[in-house]
Amino acid sequence: MEESGLQKVRYEELLPHEMEEIMSSIPIAFLPLGTLEWHGPHLGLGNDAVKAYELCLRVAQKTGGVVVPATFWAIGGMPHPWTTRFDKELIGRLFYAIFEQLSHVGFKVVIAVTGHYGLEQVVTLKKEALKFMRNSSVIVFPIAEYEVTPDTGYHGDHAAKWETSILWYLRPKLVDMSKLPKDEEPLIMYEHGIGGEDPRASASQKMGKEISNTIISRLAKVALRLLRETSPLQRNQFISGLTKQIRIFDEMKLVKPTKEESEAVRESYRQFLNHFWQGNYIEAHRIIDSLLVG
Repeated sequence: MEESGLQKVRYEELLPHEMEEIMSSIPIAFLPLGTLEWHGPHLGLGNDAVKAYELCLRVAQKTGGVVVPATFWAIGGMPHPWTTRFDKELIGRLFYAIFEQLSHVGFKVVIAVTGHYGLEQVVTLKKEALKFMRNSSVIVFPIAEYEVTPDTGYHGDHAAKWETSILWYLRPKLVDMSKLPKDEEPLIMYEHGIGGEDPRASASQKMGKEISNTIISRLAKVALRLLRETSPLQRNQFISGLTKQIRIFDEMKLVKPTKEESEAVRESYRQFLNHFWQGNYIEAHRIIDSLLVG
C-alpha cells in the first residue's frame, strides 16, 4: 500500500479505473531492475532491485505514472553465496519481452533503471531498448541510476560508500553496519564483496538522502521531458545518442570509470552523460563523437 496521502503508483495495487486515469494523462512506466546477489555482509541480498524500486516509487510520486514490480533476474554477479546468475541471451529476451508488454498495455515512455550495473547487464539493457525502439513508437530510457549524477562524484560502486548510503536511506532495515569487519581489518573485494570506498568510514544516511534526492529529481525531469518529446527529430537524436553510447562500450574505449582510464576520457564521458539526460542532444553528440573518433 502507498503511504497515507500519497498517490497510488504501484502497478499491482491499481484498480482498473485508476490505471485508466493514469494512462490517459501520464503513460509513463518505471521499470526497476536488479538481482539477488551478495552485497557485503551488511546489505540485503536484493539491494540492487530494492534500490531501483524505491527510487522509482519516489520518482513516480513526483511525476505520476506507474511503477512496475521489480525484476530480480539479471546477468552476472559476485562469486559469493546466495547470488543468482542468468544467461545474457535469456535476460536480453526478458528485457525485450517486458518492453513489448509495457507497450501493449499502452505506455508511451519507459524509464528502465538497473541498480545492478555489471557491464554485460548495462549493455544488454541498452541494446534491447534500442532494438525495441526500432520496432516501436515507445521511448525507453535504459540507465544505471548513476548515469544521471555524473557531476556529483557518484559513478557506481558495489556495497561500498554509495550503495551502502543509498540503501541505508531508502530501506534502513536492510542495512546492518555492525556486520562489517572491525575498522583495522581491510576490506577485500573478492573476500568481503565490497568494491569502492570503505563504507565504514564514508557511508551515511545523510549522503544516501542527498544522492537519492538528486537521482529522483533528475529522473523525474527525464521522464516528463521524454513524454513531451514527440517530434521525429527529438526521437532520432535520442536513439542516435544511445546507439553511440553502446558503440563506446562495444569498442571497449570506455567502460565504467577505472583508475586505468585517462581522466580526460572519463571527464568527456561524464559530460556526455550530463548533456544526454538533460536532452541537450547536439552537445551530447558532439562530445561522444569526439570519443568515437579519438
